[in-house]
Amino acid sequence: MLAAGSAQASGTPIRQTAVARALPAREVGILVDVGEEYGLSGDELKLLLVIRKIENGGPGVEMGVGSNIRGHRARRYAGQPDLSLRIQARWAAGTIRDRFTGNLESFAKRYCPPKWRHWTSMARHWMTRG
Repeated sequence: MLAAGSAQASGTPIRQTAVARALPAREVGILVDVGEEYGLSGDELKLLLVIRKIENGGPGVEMGVGSNIRGHRARRYAGQPDLSLRIQARWAAGTIRDRFTGNLESFAKRYCPPKWRHWTSMARHWMTRG
């Protein structure tokens, strides 16, 4: 396992990427920890941060997981922001690990079916920035 925060995306240390700089450092730390816990690296780990940036959900739906499903288990900890983000990130990390093949369009159809085209465009924007 990589040392916390040492993970890289496309040759750039993850904490130095544009998407990491666009998120609160506390959140980046949680996302990197979860990504490493799930064995994500490179673009997979970067995608985890990108999902947080794109979804930008409030407490309980930070990563968009279960946002349209009342009572979804990923929404359990809305009153505890760090735990809530960690739970949301674990759901997203599992989906990345199991479904991301490097094709953002294909992944977006799974992760955000109703608006997958727009989601793909936003994800591509953040994934290609340094």
